[in-house]
Amino acid sequence: MRALVRVAALGLLGTALAAAPGQAQTVLRGMIASDIRGLMPGISTDVATGAVLQHLYEGLVAWRSDGSVAPMLAERIETSDDGRAVTFTLREGLRFHNGAPFTSAEVAWTWNRYLDPKAAWPCRTNFDGSRQLKITGVETDGPLRVTFRLAEPSPVFLSMMARSDCDSSGIAHPDSVDAEGRWTRAIGTGPFRLEEWRRGQFVQLARFDGYVPRSEPADGLAGGKRALVDRLRFTLIPDPSAARVALQAGNLDVVQELEPTVAKELQSVPGLRILHAPTAGLNTILIRGTDPVLADARVRQAIIAATDSADMREGLYQGFGAPGGSLVPTASRYYGAAQKEEIAYDPARAAGLLRQGGYRGQPITITTNSQFGLMKDTAILLQAQLQAAGMNARVEVLEFGAQLQRYTRGDYQLMIWNITPYLDPVFTFDRFIGPAEGPADKVWRNPAANEALARLSALPEGEARQPAFDALHRLFLQDAPLMVWTNRETISGVRANVRGFEPWPGLKPRFWNVSVMP
Repeated sequence: MRALVRVAALGLLGTALAAAPGQAQTVLRGMIASDIRGLMPGISTDVATGAVLQHLYEGLVAWRSDGSVAPMLAERIETSDDGRAVTFTLREGLRFHNGAPFTSAEVAWTWNRYLDPKAAWPCRTNFDGSRQLKITGVETDGPLRVTFRLAEPSPVFLSMMARSDCDSSGIAHPDSVDAEGRWTRAIGTGPFRLEEWRRGQFVQLARFDGYVPRSEPADGLAGGKRALVDRLRFTLIPDPSAARVALQAGNLDVVQELEPTVAKELQSVPGLRILHAPTAGLNTILIRGTDPVLADARVRQAIIAATDSADMREGLYQGFGAPGGSLVPTASRYYGAAQKEEIAYDPARAAGLLRQGGYRGQPITITTNSQFGLMKDTAILLQAQLQAAGMNARVEVLEFGAQLQRYTRGDYQLMIWNITPYLDPVFTFDRFIGPAEGPADKVWRNPAANEALARLSALPEGEARQPAFDALHRLFLQDAPLMVWTNRETISGVRANVRGFEPWPGLKPRFWNVSVMP
């Protein structure tokens, strides 16, 4: 029997959703390609889990579309003169989905749980000193003030809190956790509340009538959010073909991730709209510089010079993809003239670099997976282009779980790897840069890159960062630890009667401020 997670009997606010006689209920029908991994914020970086949880939880702060940080559950934020204490004054009059008032006590409980190693919060290493930033304590001062103590000042602290791959470090009510310490409920402050999670079938949310939106315009994951439908249903549809059929048949209102070839075919279908936008996610080709064949930077540069990214974008994204060869995405406010510089497609130069780098026809294996068609097709196109430039390129196709293990171990030569959007690109660089003796998944191990990232991380957000981003990009072109062949494009199919839905740089679909017309 499939397990059911029902919260309607928990006494949560907004449970009286049964329509009065003759009153129609509005349901926005979306989909997820995989089941959610759990109910704790930050439990998984996958799109499906984040798409659901971002409607249930909110953090003290949130990312705007451009990666800047905005208050969310906080009304005001103050930093001490020494930078080691950050105090949040909380918004007054907010409530959790169970009707309990939102206070500093719940903020402290949530964060103390996150920082407890026993809770196994995947994002804990962002705050426990593993990556320099360390929270040493969380203190309350009355019901609406909470102070975070830091071991050292950290200009990236608020942005780290806002990370969307950690679901904005969402604040939860303690009743979300059962007596055995398991996170079994989703009691947040978001515009929707969890109504039912039928594992392997669907997740259904209901409008939280006790929600108090912010007054600012909606922007990214910040600003005013309003639930304009009574229910929001995410149906599990792993097969893209089945999702397409459901959309065309009118059984889904939004399919947020269409394959480019499918999107092209649906552009002329009456009653549908195809919406697309570049995201802060990147489609990359990792180049393992510790491999003997690839140890010379000239060989790595040759691989990039032999790759026609424009041809790949046209063939794989059907013209939807956005040019961009930097770890700073084109959607970022830090993408400027320096980031437009790249290693140009030049097969003749590639051949010269191969000779200079001592390449003598050794096999070069491109690792990809069978689960995601775009990643597999990327490997096949790349193989053809490298072979045309004189490289002995081969393709290795793995199950995605096996590829993930190989990625984590650093066990590959070239790997097709598409990364989640980081609206603050400092975290994109952090994803790839690491010391030689550090985690094996860090592909860029130049000490100069580590020093440059440390300098960047010590700067406040805004214009002061631009020279540091520019310097890192120049070093990126010199070292060639990976290639960014395009910014990830999000392509959505939307029924014509849906109003307010927009794809955006953060990728995960946002269904607040979205309505369905009769």
